[in-house]
Amino acid sequence: MRRVILILLILMQLMFFINYIINDGIIFFNIYVWSVLGLISLITGWRAVKTGPNLYESRIVHAGLSLTLFILSIASLLFILLIVFTKPYFLHI
Repeated sequence: MRRVILILLILMQLMFFINYIINDGIIFFNIYVWSVLGLISLITGWRAVKTGPNLYESRIVHAGLSLTLFILSIASLLFILLIVFTKPYFLHI
């Protein structure tokens, strides 16, 4: 079950990056949701890195997914900070 949650969080983070690349004009609706999801993903990734895999889960797969989520959430939060500082008009609703 943890593997599914990690994969879904990774896909959601990638969805926001793709959404910004395709159409950055509508990002002001999503930037707050993206930041909350980034914080949730950061906490989940950190907890997954610190814990071991389940009984039937490969250690390599678990480490790869948890590190991918952790690094992707850090990159996501840094990208949000970049957007906030370079294009602050995206924060207006």
